[in-house]
Amino acid sequence: MSRRIFLIGLPGAGKTTMGLDLAVHLGLQFVDLDQDIEKASKLKIKEIFEEKGEAHFRQLEKLLLEKVLDELDDFVMATGGGTPCFFNNMETMKRAGTIIYVDTPIDEIHQRLNRDTTRPLMQSNTLENLLEKRKEWYNQADYTIQKYKDLIKLF
Repeated sequence: MSRRIFLIGLPGAGKTTMGLDLAVHLGLQFVDLDQDIEKASKLKIKEIFEEKGEAHFRQLEKLLLEKVLDELDDFVMATGGGTPCFFNNMETMKRAGTIIYVDTPIDEIHQRLNRDTTRPLMQSNTLENLLEKRKEWYNQADYTIQKYKDLIKLF
């Protein structure tokens, strides 16, 4: 049986950091969907948004999610903050594995992202606004955690 674990949550929630640590802990491959998009497009995410728009980015995101699912049986994936909210990505992930919502308090994320100008949607949105728009998808996760120690307890 394959082990596919998807981490979802707001930008800056810690999905990549926790995902990498969990992958090492479980001896699984780590996939960062945003990094895969950057490699495939040879552009930074900010550049994709600026040059080609969000719709193009979301298409790439969907295609690369499906590519990973076609190619790998076992992994921990850090998704982009909006991944579960577009197309049928949430359903795709639900059918494929376990989804964990990293529900980091917004105050903590604000501290992390204070001077980060690389996140395109943070230029025109607040974290509170993004959470309001996305929580209906995030709340569909199999588990919700706030800290890495809670994540480790699941496995």
